[in-house]
Order: sequence, then structure tokens, then C-alpha cells
Amino acid sequence: MIKNTINEEETFAVNEDYDTRLHKFGKAGVHVLVVDNFYKNPHLVRQLALDIPASVNRRIRGGNPALRINAFYELSSLAQPFHHLASEFFPEIMYQYEPGYMDRSFMNATFMINVMQTDNLPPLAPHQDNRSGMNLASTIYLNNENESAGGTSFYEFGGKHFYTDEVVNNDFNVTMDVEGKIPVTEYITDSSHDWEMIGMIPMQFNRMVLYNQAVLHTAYVKPDMFVGDNYRMNQQFFI
Repeated sequence: MIKNTINEEETFAVNEDYDTRLHKFGKAGVHVLVVDNFYKNPHLVRQLALDIPASVNRRIRGGNPALRINAFYELSSLAQPFHHLASEFFPEIMYQYEPGYMDRSFMNATFMINVMQTDNLPPLAPHQDNRSGMNLASTIYLNNENESAGGTSFYEFGGKHFYTDEVVNNDFNVTMDVEGKIPVTEYITDSSHDWEMIGMIPMQFNRMVLYNQAVLHTAYVKPDMFVGDNYRMNQQFFI
């Protein structure tokens, strides 16, 4: 019998020499942090994601159009690097956290991988992960150079980088403009009606993107980008 095992500290070790660049998008100057060369051993993380089958179970993937892997591994070693990055680039959020918040977040975090193809994209508008404004989201791209396309795009809707209560109460996944008159009939990526794309971070292997969960965003994909044997594969954290 051959049984695979994992050394989590080695697999999820963060590169000491990563590169950071802060982007500011839109009129409000929405902060989006890009960290290149994030993992020290990114191919180990990628291989783990390839080895675990992705699930179609809605209990695992929620309302996400992608398939999802959600597995329990020891990810506590990521708390310190994320704490450092968030403290430097999102101090207004970190200031609100209780001591030990980041440690608890990564103690409870799972190995979450979104696995997506684009030949049958549903009608979908840009979304918010959490409306609190006090939580961060992180995407880490695991596609290699030959498999990469698109990225993560950010939006304003009617001049705001978040949905107002009126829009949310009117179900923003169904309505398309501020007054709620035009239905969503496509997967929205480029600027369309009252959605304005204010920036896009291109996909690149071992690139980590960190942003406020309240900011409107989506996976920037086109129908022919991830088809056949090619999948959009990214690790996701909600902090």
C-alpha cells in the first residue's frame, strides 16, 4: 500500500522574499493588495489541489458557480504572514480586530479551492463576500503560466463600490441597473449598464490577492478561457 501524507508547515510555507504592490481602484481608492511569489513551495499546494476531487455539492460550494474543495489541514502557520500584510496595508481593518483574531481565523480555516470552467457561465453579477466592511478575502492563483487567463475584477455599481440596502433588498443577482429594471442575462465582467469595472488583477501562478470582502468583485473570465482539460483553480480564504 502507498499512502500519501502531508507536511503542512512545508506545503504552506510562505516565501520570505515575496513581492507586494498595492493598487487603488475607482473614485474611492479601493485597496487591493497583490503579493507575488507568495508560497515558498507553490507546486506542493497546487498538487494537493489537483489530488483532491472537487465537489458539486451545494452545501460545500454554496452559491458559487464553481466546484469546490473544502478540506481540513493545519493552516495556522499562515496567520503571522497574513497578520503582517493586513497590518501594513489594511490598518483600518486590523485596528478593529481583537487580539488573537488572525490566529483564530487560520486555526479554523480550511483548504478551500474553487475549481471553475467557463463553457457554460451562468447569468451572474459582481458580488460582495461580506457586507460588514471589516473582513478580508484572499485569492491565491494555482494555474501555471500555460493555463492562466483573466483574473479578479473589481467594480462600482451606480458610482459605489458596494451594493446599497435598497439594491440588496431588491435582490442584486436578479436586477441589473440601479432602479432594478434590467435583468441580468449574462456573466458580467466588463463594464455593463450601471456596473463599471474599476480594475482587474491578472491571474499569475503563486500570486495572492487580498481585498475587503465588501468590495464588489468577480472572477474575470470569458466563455473560452477555461474549457476542456483546463480549469480555473484558486485557493480562497475569508478572514
